[in-house]
Amino acid sequence: MCEVFAIPLRKIVNFSLNDKQLINSEVVKLPARLIFLVVFSFVSVSGVYAQVEKPVRPPAGQLPVKPDTVPPLQPDSLLIKNDTLKNQPDSLKKPEKRDIESTIYYSARDSINSNMKSKIIKLYGEAKIKYGTIELEAEEIIIDYNTSTITANGKLDSTGRRIGFPIFKDGGSLYETKDMIYNFKTKRAKITEVVTTQGEGFIHGDHVFKNNKNELFSINNAYTTCNLAHPHFRIISKKSKAIPGDKIVSGPFYMEFMDVPTPLGFAFGIFPQTRKSQSGILMPTYGEEKTRGFFLKNGGYFFDISDYVKLGITGDLYSKGSSALAINSLYRKRYGYSGTVAFNFTNNRLSQNIEDNQRSKDFRLTWSHSPQTKGTGRFSASVNAATSSFTTNNYVPINSTATSSRLDATTRKMSSTISYSKTFPGTPFNVGVNLRHSQDLFTKQLDLPLPDVSFNMNNIYPFKNSKSTTLQNLAFRLTSTGTNAVTNNLGRIKKYDTTTDSIAPFNFQTLPTFFKNAKKGVRHNFPLGTSVKVLKYFTLSPSISYDELWYFEKLNWGIDSTGRNVVIKDTINGFNRVSNYSGSLSFMTRIYGTWVNKNKKARIKALRHVINPSVSYSFAPDFAEEKYGYYQTFKIDNQVIQKSRHEGFVYGSSRSGKQGAVGFSIGNTLEMKVRGEKDTVDRKISILNSFNISSGYNLLADSFKLSPFSLSANTNVLDGKININVGGTLDPYQYVLTAI
Repeated sequence: MCEVFAIPLRKIVNFSLNDKQLINSEVVKLPARLIFLVVFSFVSVSGVYAQVEKPVRPPAGQLPVKPDTVPPLQPDSLLIKNDTLKNQPDSLKKPEKRDIESTIYYSARDSINSNMKSKIIKLYGEAKIKYGTIELEAEEIIIDYNTSTITANGKLDSTGRRIGFPIFKDGGSLYETKDMIYNFKTKRAKITEVVTTQGEGFIHGDHVFKNNKNELFSINNAYTTCNLAHPHFRIISKKSKAIPGDKIVSGPFYMEFMDVPTPLGFAFGIFPQTRKSQSGILMPTYGEEKTRGFFLKNGGYFFDISDYVKLGITGDLYSKGSSALAINSLYRKRYGYSGTVAFNFTNNRLSQNIEDNQRSKDFRLTWSHSPQTKGTGRFSASVNAATSSFTTNNYVPINSTATSSRLDATTRKMSSTISYSKTFPGTPFNVGVNLRHSQDLFTKQLDLPLPDVSFNMNNIYPFKNSKSTTLQNLAFRLTSTGTNAVTNNLGRIKKYDTTTDSIAPFNFQTLPTFFKNAKKGVRHNFPLGTSVKVLKYFTLSPSISYDELWYFEKLNWGIDSTGRNVVIKDTINGFNRVSNYSGSLSFMTRIYGTWVNKNKKARIKALRHVINPSVSYSFAPDFAEEKYGYYQTFKIDNQVIQKSRHEGFVYGSSRSGKQGAVGFSIGNTLEMKVRGEKDTVDRKISILNSFNISSGYNLLADSFKLSPFSLSANTNVLDGKININVGGTLDPYQYVLTAI
């Protein structure tokens, strides 16, 4: 058997020297390294100098066996038969500890050379090793199982520049080195010219020794917070010890600026590098604003409540009498949720006159809450709310003469959403609750749907086990939504002035009025439909849709004293409902057209055109008729005027106008099968994802019965990198202006 074998290029190899226990076996256990060598020799290819040789084939047939001249052993009469302790592991004996306790994964771009006699594996070209939490990358890596070491080095390229410097990762620690030796048994390492991060600083060392606790002992090292390869400033020390997450202890050291030594230094030093957060004082920053004067900002205290809750309270003081308070908190529950909360309150003087004590008290609240697990219930929040003058009074440029900041289209709008959804396993039902907020800081209009509630039932097939296809496809569902839309826009100040609106200030005094004038409503939708095959190639789909609106008031219209306008006479409180229903019947099929190219050398092999024609009929009555009671009709100057009793309501009013329309549409898709110059298999390419033409004809309309034609097309170009949509409308009627 050859002592040296080669592994094919670009292969990722993994192995473990832990021997596996054989159940119900009396085979004597071999050493772990020997098992590895034996198994590896059977799955590897023998060769020399990274050359792959042909595998050796065993001779066919059964090999002759020489009879054993030693007589078999006679059974010992003293042996206990059916010993229950036989082959059972000793529970008091500790398992033997192996040199390698985890699988080693390694790969290389160039080659992998293994010597079975010396137990040395060499990796060349972008070599990578992963062993437990340890990862190593270098241009050249050598694994020596005799000494349990891993050696990593770079190399010189054609220009004499070193490339492939080792990068060593051990857990959360990262080391960039020139070369290194690591003992995977003792977990110790010797590193040359290392650069590693400790806290917010960087350690540069000529020679660094790492122990199994990740502590670093370095000689001729430098510590700096400058992230450049050649830092502008650093602390030079002959020797030091770095304890990760705790501190750095140094012997005699001195400061160096721009490679110039200074007398600043000491005989020894301790530099804390703790990563554990703790409560403490937050030092303020100072400066000056033209409007509010000199200031001390962001001074306060940080409370490290626990590993899952942090709280910071800071305040601002200004020389001209303004002040501010900020509360910031971060919370997290493992595998549950996480979020942040920020509340700002400001008390600003509005006048430069010392005798004028007019002030503006503003606040802003931001809250973000995200669940981290999936379940039947899900709660999330994204809140961004503030008083209308918060941005104007607080975001003032420092050392600027401007008294307020400009509100653009992005800063003037604020919105929030708080939602909760719940699904019920084993049932088709789910519910959702949403609290939303929309605010315009310029117009000061505030809209609050408090709340939006939804209840949904997914499709139910009550006759899915029926023998009838029509009943099997029969499905219905239910969707219910409700809202309570609160707004501070109370309408126009003057009845016929379209330019002036009345937007009341939003405060605790006006809040009852807003809730009283809120737009409330509930909407239900109940569709029912099925489909059935007719004439073998056609599908007939009848459906019925029922909508119902619930309101708690309605309008009573009347003619004003002049007799020329219809106005609201009264608002009648009380529950009332609006019912709408409609029906439809659709008839559709699908037509395929295929062209196959008989020229086998042509790149285009085939074309397929799919046409989807459909015809439908829909019907809906005129709910504006007097018998339904949803509209009031008035006649002024021989002109008939209809007004809905639910005009301007949150879900609108009932439909008006009788409908009996025939709709028709044609959908097209075009595909091509093509074979490229380097391809051996035909590829399908979509020329047109869709090309649709649709229109309708209202049989019950008085005039203009034909609806406009709608055209749309969609395709992909550049192998799907760009998607193109084209749409248009064609009106079948021509309008001509004529003088009367």
